[in-house]
Amino acid sequence: MGQTSRMQPRSIRFAPGGYRFVPGRQFSGGVAAEPGFALRRVRFREPLPLAQGLAAARAIIAAAGRPPEALAACELRSPLPLPIAEFLAFNETYLAALRAQGFSAAPPYPIGRSNLAPILAPPAEVVLFAITFTVPAEGAGGADFFISGKPETSAAASFEEGIIGGADVSPAGLRVKAEYVMAELRARMAELGVEEGRVTGAQAYTIHPLEPSLEIVTGHMPLAWGGLTLVPAHPPVTGLAFEVDLRAISEEVVA
Repeated sequence: MGQTSRMQPRSIRFAPGGYRFVPGRQFSGGVAAEPGFALRRVRFREPLPLAQGLAAARAIIAAAGRPPEALAACELRSPLPLPIAEFLAFNETYLAALRAQGFSAAPPYPIGRSNLAPILAPPAEVVLFAITFTVPAEGAGGADFFISGKPETSAAASFEEGIIGGADVSPAGLRVKAEYVMAELRARMAELGVEEGRVTGAQAYTIHPLEPSLEIVTGHMPLAWGGLTLVPAHPPVTGLAFEVDLRAISEEVVA
């Protein structure tokens, strides 16, 4: 969960999947379609338990004529936020579930991800809410991207020390958190070499009012026309209060 000092693209090309990615820990910071490819997002009408959902994802991707390596991002929903140690342990379970279906789950972990714990109708177990994968583009392609969920944490000596703004969830505190998160997301877009003006959607996860941070989240991106979704939810780790993911995707369907 790096700092905002990154200036030059440092993405890695994942040729088998038709995309490039920002390296992360246990999942990538985001992905962008390579030339000749676009991204397709499939949201499950009824989210499926993780293992079942990944099996369904494998079938969907195969039906589109794409290999398992085409899986570029997973969106999860969790029952509750977890302490950081338990969250990291869950990530190992998640990686094992990916491997069981033949998906890419080895360092440097190309697949992007978002994860949140909704407060309205929370699932009984971790479920797969949506997937994104590459497909051949009708035109030149190479413009779609998915930026993984980013909370208000930076690299620090300890997880608690890295929480930007600490426990302050006042309107002023939330603005501090939002400014950091959006700067990090823009840094990831720069690393991938993609244009923020192409954003087609974003999800903000917080149980706090979004209004104090709304202008910070939308910024100069074309989100004011209905592309921002507020999910009343906790980020996946206890102690965090604010997280956002972004996407620019050519095709979105509900299955």
